[in-house]
Order: sequence, then structure tokens, then C-alpha cells
Amino acid sequence: MKKTQLFTSIILAIIMIIAPQTFALASDDMPKSSSASSLIADSFSLDKNTIYAGDTFKLTYKIKNTSVDIKNLNMRLSGGETFTVANDVDTIYASSLAKGASAQFSKSFFVTNGATAGMYPITISATYDYVEGGETVSASSEFSYTVPVSAGQTSQQSNQNSPSLTANFSVNKSNLLSGDNFKLSFKLANKSATYDISNVNIKLSGGEAFAIASDVDTIYKSSIAKKSKASFSKAFVVNKSTGAGMYPINAVVTYEFTSKGEKQQGSAEFNFSIKVNPKKSSKSKTDLTPQLIISSFNYGKSAISGGKEFTLSFNVKNNSSKIKAQNVLVKLAGGDSFVVADGTDTISIKEIKPNQTISVSKKFACLSSAQSGVYPITATVSFEYIEGGKQSASNDLTMSVPVVQPDKVQFQQIALADKTVNVDEESDCSFQIINMGQTKLSNGTVKLVDSKGKELNSAYVGNIEAGGQFASNYTLPVTFDKTGEYKLKLIFEYENENMDKKSIEQEFKVKVEKPTDPFDNINDSTDNTDSGEEQDDHSTAKIKIYIGCGVGAAAVVIAAVVIIKKRKHKKGSVKFDEKI
Repeated sequence: MKKTQLFTSIILAIIMIIAPQTFALASDDMPKSSSASSLIADSFSLDKNTIYAGDTFKLTYKIKNTSVDIKNLNMRLSGGETFTVANDVDTIYASSLAKGASAQFSKSFFVTNGATAGMYPITISATYDYVEGGETVSASSEFSYTVPVSAGQTSQQSNQNSPSLTANFSVNKSNLLSGDNFKLSFKLANKSATYDISNVNIKLSGGEAFAIASDVDTIYKSSIAKKSKASFSKAFVVNKSTGAGMYPINAVVTYEFTSKGEKQQGSAEFNFSIKVNPKKSSKSKTDLTPQLIISSFNYGKSAISGGKEFTLSFNVKNNSSKIKAQNVLVKLAGGDSFVVADGTDTISIKEIKPNQTISVSKKFACLSSAQSGVYPITATVSFEYIEGGKQSASNDLTMSVPVVQPDKVQFQQIALADKTVNVDEESDCSFQIINMGQTKLSNGTVKLVDSKGKELNSAYVGNIEAGGQFASNYTLPVTFDKTGEYKLKLIFEYENENMDKKSIEQEFKVKVEKPTDPFDNINDSTDNTDSGEEQDDHSTAKIKIYIGCGVGAAAVVIAAVVIIKKRKHKKGSVKFDEKI
């Protein structure tokens, strides 16, 4: 048995060395052009020569960029059901990888305890961005590395007081393909030195990969003596739908044995891993089954604004050189961010000839509620073709469209705007910031500057959610040391959801005066009262003077009249009446 174990390990080591280690799958929905980015994965290595179930190992590899500069390289590693990432996330991120450059990456994996001997893949799915024709294009690549898992002699032991069974196996064909028939031969060894086993019943199952060829799925053996072996075989067929890979055949063994005079029952279970090789296609390269792909697409802008309409144009290509696609239906779905703006969501194409490209377009509207980000529009393409009879096929193709919501933010209720304040007194420049847009504002700061740009005060505002506001609470107190009119500016700086740094400004004026003394008004009132009294006295004096002058003038007139009458009396001897 040790020789069998050694032989199996040597075979697995040879397969590991000569097996192809890498392959790359180009993304179907990327246009094949000379400017498209291309990644190659190589230099795969493991930190252990032999790996068993329950082991932890490190996988190291290199990614080489053979074309244009790329950025946002994100790699997701998956070990299927055999390997899991050990104490880490399953992704590796690199911000950029220049043209012609290589970068080395590594990740530790754990082999599941139930893993059987065989070759198992670890898949690396890479997504990245690059610039083509002034526009940012997303692309993807996939790589796979096959890791051998070794196993010692397969054994099953219930406990120390029961028989111990081991098994090894072989198949009669070294190059199994889908549809092939083969014979599985295996031996069961009773390792117990104490117990004979009887009524040995073996139930075989090939899962979805293998079927038993024209026979029952059980094998019966009346007994296997202690320290003895028994040989068995069963014919299987590889199902036609089985692809290349390692697949198990499961054997469940039940038996009886006698311990201390009593009949006991025991069981054991074994998995035989069978390799199925890829089948060479007899179909020529020029006679491919039609596949409809989106060779290119555009939406007219670098990004779509929320609430706006745009036209999505894309090319549907038939990659077959001989078989045409007929009755083509393209059903478009914009998810939660886009809706069709005119007509229905379905486009009908009568036929697409071999190697022909058809251009189609549809007007969409971006919902106002859509947040900034990249969102998919899915095209479900279904069609029919003739290949040994009428056939039908369907593909889901995705186009990614970036959405950018405009920032809508403004100041309101600036307390000092067009106000008068006292010199050398602290005043609060209260304000409100209103976020009327659909994007979150982050890391906001506000500052108050004078006309020369000198900062008078500043404060951290933080984040303002979409539709929210910030109201200051003695956030920007300010003191002016000189009188006069000041031209001030309130500045709010922030980052939007695209991490773009932006700012808004609001200018306003403030008048600064000396504080007014309330007692000055009282003195002014007293002075005004005194002045009024003096004016009244002057007026009274003037009236008295006028009256005196009038009386004097009247006396003079009377005296003159008396004198004249006396003179006339003397001349004419007329009696003079002095009564007037």
C-alpha cells in the first residue's frame, strides 16, 4: 500500500509540472481592438510541495499588463468547494498597473478537511478600467491555476473495537472523455487482526458526472477475512454533459462482524476521484455556433446627470462566420436607475448575418432619485439559428453607465449681512447651509474671510446628507477693531460622493460703528429747550418795543394838531374848542 501511495504522489507531481498553469478569458462584451487592455497571469507558485486535506498554503502569482495603462484593478479569488481563503478577504486591489509593468500578489488558502486527492482550480476574476478614445472603459479577465491535493491511503475506521477498512482504485483508461465507457477497479483491505467481516454490501454512485453502465449500483461479497483483501469492479459511462475536471465516485460499504459473541454492524465510505479530460471539438473555427455579443456601446456623454434623458447606442455582432442568427429580440432593462423614455423596452431584428454587426439605439431617462455611481443596463438577447435543426439561444449582456448627480448647495440666513455692529464687540456670524441635491456632502468646513482674503474665523461642519441642512450655533464669532464698512465672504468647502473637492461662496457687507451713549440724547434735549426759551424772550421784547414806538408816534401827532388849531384861533378870532 505504501508503494501505491508513493506512486500516486509521483503521478500528481508530474501532472502539476506538465499541466498548463494559466489561461486567460477575454471579456465577451469588450470590443476587440488593438488599443484594448490585455492582462497575462504567470509565475504561479505554491509554498508547499505536497498539499493535504486540512493544510494551509500560500499561492503567489504575477499579473503583467501588455497594453495600455489600467487602474482600479480588483481581483477576486475563489477556490470553489475545495479551498477557502485563510483568515482574509477574498479580494486583492491595486490602484493602477502601468503598460508593460508586472505586479506580484499572494493569498493564503485552507484545504477543506474532506478534500480528496486530485487537481482542483483556484480562479482569479479580475476587473479594471482603462481609457480608450478619451472615455473610461471597464473590462475583465479571468485566470485559473490548478492546485494538486495529495492523499495517503484511503481508510475508514469506526473505532478501536471495530474492523478498519482501506481502499485503492484504478481505471482502465488514462484519457477519459465525455461519453466514454470505463471500468473502475478497486480493492478493499480488512486491516483488522481480530475481526473477520461478512455480508459486505457496496453501493456505488457517480453523481452527475458518471452513470453505471447497464448494471445495478451495488456489489455484494459474503466475507473478507482479517488481514485480507478483496477485489471489485464496475463499469461506468461518462455523461455527455460532463465537462473537463475531477469528479468523485462514491462507495458506501456496510458489513457485519462478531465482537464478544455478539453480531455488530459497521460501515465505511470512500471517494474515488476520476479525471475527465476536455474533448477536442470537431467543429472548425470558422463554423462556430452563433453568439451575439455587444461589440461596443456609447451614451453620448462622459456621465449622465440625474433626471436627464440620453440615447444608448450599441452594436450587436454575430461572431459566427457561417451561421446567421434569426428572429433576434433585444430586451433592455435599466434596473432601479434607468427607464426607457420612448416606446417599449424590446427591439426586434429580423436577422444578423455571419460576421455582421447591427447598430441599435434606445432613449433612456435617468431617474432623479438615482445616487451618483455606475449602474448597469442589461440587454437580454435571444435568437434562433439553424444547426442540424432549429436551435435557440439567449445571452444577458451588460453595459455600465455612470451617473453623476449635480451638487445643489447654498447659504441662507447670514446674520451679519447688511447689518450694523459695534466696534470691539464680538458678534456671531450665524448662517445656514442647505443641501438641495441628491448627493451627500462630506468633510465640510466653513470660513469667514475679509476683502483681502484674510481668514477671520473657521469651523468644521462635517457631513450633510442629501436634502439636509446645517444650522450654525455660535459657530463663527467675529470682532472688528475698526469702524467702517467691511466686505466679507463666507466660504463652504466640501467633498461630493465622487470625492471631488468643491466650494461655494457668499459675499455680504457689514457696517461697524462706535457704540452710542444714551445720555447724549438727554443733553441735546435740554439745550434745545433753553434755546427755545431765549427765542421766546427776544420775541416778547420786540413786541414791547413796537408798542412803545406806536404810542410815542401817536402823542406827537396829537401835539401837532393842538398847536395848529391854536394858531388859527388867534388869526380868525374863532372860538377854539380844545376838546378833541
